Amino acid sequence: MSLNLGPAPERNRTPAILISIVVLVAIAAAIYHFSPRTPTQINVEKVDLFAPHTETKAAHGSLHVLGTPAFTEDNLYVVVHVSIVNKLHIPLFLDSPEATLTMPEGTAAATVVSPSDAGRLEQSFPDLTPLALNPIGSGSQIAPGATLEGSVILLYSTLKQTDWQTKKSATLTLNFARIGPQTVDVK
Repeated sequence: MSLNLGPAPERNRTPAILISIVVLVAIAAAIYHFSPRTPTQINVEKVDLFAPHTETKAAHGSLHVLGTPAFTEDNLYVVVHVSIVNKLHIPLFLDSPEATLTMPEGTAAATVVSPSDAGRLEQSFPDLTPLALNPIGSGSQIAPGATLEGSVILLYSTLKQTDWQTKKSATLTLNFARIGPQTVDVK
């Protein structure tokens, strides 16, 4: 038996490095191949319009609130019926949709009616109830591989139905908590 007090002979590390690189490339290729190119598929099924004309007259009688003259108001509610397919293997959460209407005179941003406010809105406008079934919005969840179907209720203040009919374009942007925003055209 001999005593060896010198350093251990060096081994060639090139094969180990090459094997590690090949394994990492294979893992990256598998992730790229099995990941969906688009995380969601969004379809606009149909669009319903509701354009109420509201008139409030000055109060007469024993009780009158000062500073509340008669007024009229025109608003346009656009109910966009969408289906959203979650192609990922994780749940998705909808976060504050946005909508923009482009008219010949310029653009108008919509106020998105929250699903929690839809009930009160439908009390004020009962004709809106059959149009806005299953309202969705901020907080709506889509299970992995599932489809969410519902209505996004948009309010364009002071616009009329003719403004919608003469529009250049309209878009709906659905923001999600874990992925980037997805924009679709609304016709």
